[in-house]
Amino acid sequence: MIKQIYIRGYDKNFSYFVSDGKGKDIAIVDPGDTDHLIAEINVGGLKPKMILVTHSHFDHIEGVGALVKKYGIPVYMHSNAKGRVEAPEELIHYLEDGDEIEIGDLKLKALYTPGHIDDAICYYIDKEQAVDGVPKVLTGDTLFVEGCGRADFPESNVEDLYESLNRLKELPDETEVYSGHDYGSKPVSTIGWEKEYNKYFLAQDFEEFRNRRVSK
Repeated sequence: MIKQIYIRGYDKNFSYFVSDGKGKDIAIVDPGDTDHLIAEINVGGLKPKMILVTHSHFDHIEGVGALVKKYGIPVYMHSNAKGRVEAPEELIHYLEDGDEIEIGDLKLKALYTPGHIDDAICYYIDKEQAVDGVPKVLTGDTLFVEGCGRADFPESNVEDLYESLNRLKELPDETEVYSGHDYGSKPVSTIGWEKEYNKYFLAQDFEEFRNRRVSK
């Protein structure tokens, strides 16, 4: 089960609570406005068990330090994010492509999707794991509804981003897409929707993608 939380933050940011739908245990994904998230936790009587980081840009990790201090919970991130996130080293778990994380009876799979930044991860829930039988993917800034992350930062690589988006295109069409910002025509879409309406998905080759993504 995924709860999308619009925290506004730096730029229409989303944070997420993920659970197995059976209890109060949650994973917090990309914590932004800490006061907002704590209020949501208290109202729901929820029990934070971990933080999942999609990538280390500040607007996706600004709440990590405060939440770790308050709840003493571990933080999961890609190994390339080492030294970029405020958390005690003993509470950090470094992920590689294909690693699985468990929250209650739910398993999420880490998909390494570099390009926007070299430590980007998407978290995938397949249909067997999903409470409602519908696969889901938390994409951070790799894939937005009808868009994708920037590739013109010093830490970006447009070729990697192209390959990462192609990898996401291979997920089942019904896969629900939960991104890091509210940039599209709706807050949640599907891979099938993106194949039809996302101009970056619709690029016929890398050159067309690069021209669309990095052109001024």
